[in-house]
Amino acid sequence: MLHYIVARIMDIAQNQKDLESELNKKFSSKLKALKPHAWKGFGLTYQVDRKDSLEVFKTLKEELSFEMLIDLTCVDWLDEKENRFEVVYQFLSIEKKQRLCIKVPVPETDAKVPSVLKLWPAANFLEREAWDMYGVEFENHGDLRRILMYDEFKGHPLRKDYPILKKQPRVKLRLPELHNTAKDMQRQQLVTIGGKK
Repeated sequence: MLHYIVARIMDIAQNQKDLESELNKKFSSKLKALKPHAWKGFGLTYQVDRKDSLEVFKTLKEELSFEMLIDLTCVDWLDEKENRFEVVYQFLSIEKKQRLCIKVPVPETDAKVPSVLKLWPAANFLEREAWDMYGVEFENHGDLRRILMYDEFKGHPLRKDYPILKKQPRVKLRLPELHNTAKDMQRQQLVTIGGKK
């Protein structure tokens, strides 16, 4: 059993080396390697400028078999980095058993990135959630509307400068209150055991 586990770890490490070599051939000038802080040898992390991101993502999907977008989220680096936001994409190639993390820095003054919805349909709700919580717009998404907060909500609640004591506008009840059916329930008489009441 131990031999099998060691062999699998070696396979994963080799797969990641193969991926690193392939990415360096295709995108040596567009990708900046970052130290992976989570996967530690079982995944690669790169940074790409948003102007090059769609080209890189298309190649990942169409040529490098990254058929699965595992996750997409956003990080708010308020006052810590030059670009306030960072959109983080986690990819998986099931065929090649490779993992990849791509980070796209986004400035606060123009918080937009191209949508990857046409490449990975799973991006639909993920991009809507990132927009709803952080306010980063995904260009050409087609249906970018709130998914967790209600439509009248002001601001983006996961931004580090969101005023947590601020009150949100009150909204009218959208649907009439449903009738509470618990009041209409009839309770059956309890059955006694042994003929005694």
